[in-house]
Amino acid sequence: MYRPAPGGGAASGAAAPPLYPRMGQGAAAVAPPPPQHSRGAPYHNPSPSSSSSAPPSSGLGIKVAIKPEYQITPPPQLAQPMPEVPRSTFKFDFEFEKRILAEAEKESQNWSRFAAENKSSKPAASTLPTPGGDPVVEKYVASGLGREAVSFAVLNYGDNPVKVREFVKGYNLLREMGFASKNVAEVLASYDNDTDKAIAHFLNSPN
Repeated sequence: MYRPAPGGGAASGAAAPPLYPRMGQGAAAVAPPPPQHSRGAPYHNPSPSSSSSAPPSSGLGIKVAIKPEYQITPPPQLAQPMPEVPRSTFKFDFEFEKRILAEAEKESQNWSRFAAENKSSKPAASTLPTPGGDPVVEKYVASGLGREAVSFAVLNYGDNPVKVREFVKGYNLLREMGFASKNVAEVLASYDNDTDKAIAHFLNSPN
């Protein structure tokens, strides 16, 4: 039976190394692993010295600029508190005014009934003190007429009992309707104590 030569096996073993390492020789033949710092270097944390040397304003964040017209200005300084202004106690009768306007639209007006209806509900016309005391005014005031109306009547007509009493009657009527004292005296005197014409003047006047 044929057997290989003793030297042939050794020579072939020396020429062709085995595919797998033998037990006891693998540790010496295995190459060492690559160093770990070669790939992990870009991701390592920076040292404290490098982070502290960075400038405070690194350019990060958003800077918003507001136009001057959209900026909130501080509130103005308030002036010193002023003393309280006394409020008016005058109460305007709107229902009475509506009745006057409705009466003005009628063909035949009856203004005298308005004075009779509101005489008891409204206070008397305010009186004006007469410095020094005009004897003519005092004479009509003593007869029961209002001092304010008598003062205007005497100023326009003098000591004329008929004109003075007509003026006082029309004056009181127009004042009870809410018209101003000075305007009533001027308009009533310009229409010679005609209350209907005076009322029409006030209703057609823009003021």
